[in-house]
Amino acid sequence: MPCNEHYQDDIIFITQLTRNILSTLGIWPSLSRKKTTRERIYKFLLICISYTLLYSVLIPGFLFWFFEKRTHVKIQVFPLLLFGFMAISKYANLILREGQIKRCLKHIEEDWRNVTNMNARKTMIESAKTGRRLVALCGAFMYSSGLSFRLVLPFAKGKIINAQNITIRPLPCPGYFSSFNSQASPSYEIIFAIQFLSGLVTFSITTGVCGLAAIFVMHACGQLKILIELMRHLVEDQWQEREDANKKLAAVVEHQIRIRYFLQLVEHTMQQICLIELMGCTTIVCILGYCIIVEWEKSNTIATCSYFMSIISMMINMFLFCYTGEQLTAQAEKVASASCELEWYRLPDKNARGIVLVMIISNLPTKITAGKIMDLSFKTYGDLHIQSQRAHVVWQLCS
Repeated sequence: MPCNEHYQDDIIFITQLTRNILSTLGIWPSLSRKKTTRERIYKFLLICISYTLLYSVLIPGFLFWFFEKRTHVKIQVFPLLLFGFMAISKYANLILREGQIKRCLKHIEEDWRNVTNMNARKTMIESAKTGRRLVALCGAFMYSSGLSFRLVLPFAKGKIINAQNITIRPLPCPGYFSSFNSQASPSYEIIFAIQFLSGLVTFSITTGVCGLAAIFVMHACGQLKILIELMRHLVEDQWQEREDANKKLAAVVEHQIRIRYFLQLVEHTMQQICLIELMGCTTIVCILGYCIIVEWEKSNTIATCSYFMSIISMMINMFLFCYTGEQLTAQAEKVASASCELEWYRLPDKNARGIVLVMIISNLPTKITAGKIMDLSFKTYGDLHIQSQRAHVVWQLCS
């Protein structure tokens, strides 16, 4: 019998938003049982459809960028191509690391199933709610800014009449279609719908990645809070027998080792995806900043607002990743402080010596990195923001 009879409902609660998003992309692993042949075929079809939609925008867009002669147009199109390439890279990582994602989720499920008391469960639920809020915030900004770019902006631009007196209807994403007439109906409507659906897939991938990071890291934060309580109970309780102290100390050590193992698994699973996200978003922000300056000088209000919304979305997305890493580091520092403040002299002699190892492990750095190159923290976010500002100045001087 599990200690927490409601653990299945708890798992559904903390993973609901991310599970719904990643399930539509065919990359949410099944935890309870093996997938049937029908489910495997269904997931394979979802993956094929998602890849088709992504490449249907990226390939024509790259051809358009390659054959385009105007430099300022190439610069404006490049962030869109880079964001599409990031989405494909993150999607491929999620597919290849589905087994590792499943191991992380199984680890979380075991933690929820083995919760020993209601206070620990409340602590875990509070951390899980923070993770849900982060996912909802990321999704709100990604879908609102992205869909406005791919749905509202083309209609806001209106039809354009070129020098040959030909009416051009703008598409959400520019593309080169060779001899194929993308302006004729129903070709225009089909391409418009494909690019819109491709945008949904792209924004879902970004939101799903942010959701996984929030679930994993905030769960670790909840476990660290429980570890602090276990440490405090270790020295505060009055021991009747020496065996009681041994059991409590063993529980602390086991819980600490379990947290360390889980964080190593999360680091190995998410480090490449986080690196793609941070480096790609930083590059996009730099280029969009230049585009805003150019469109501002041309008094193009619609394009300026569109680029500005995209920058806000990118900055918030990077902030959410760095925020989760900062929360983990801050909670780990609290664990280190709590271990140093333990009244070890109240323990029996052998247990007092054993608590030294707990203190040493607690003071080891606990961080999530992006490709083992940079830590996810507020300092990293500030450094990336400063680099973006410097890049804006360089772009402006070069122009």
